[in-house]
Amino acid sequence: MQKIDITITPVTGESYTLQTSASDLIKWESHFDLSIDKLSKMTHLYYLAYLTCKRLGKTSAEFDVWTDSVDGVVVADPKA
Repeated sequence: MQKIDITITPVTGESYTLQTSASDLIKWESHFDLSIDKLSKMTHLYYLAYLTCKRLGKTSAEFDVWTDSVDGVVVADPKA
């Protein structure tokens, strides 16, 4: 399974890019009971970004609180 780079733009601050880990992907699949290749909804992407932020100590907030602090989440362009 390939890791996914995600760019997060907080409502206050500059964008930053994080790389998912195997544990993030496994937690995501367990939460949604889907394979990661089914990542298609905005909720799916935000939750994956949240799991990555939580693992890296970028947030301790609950998911709903964290999403209020985020302006956008996108899969990073690997060529950028």
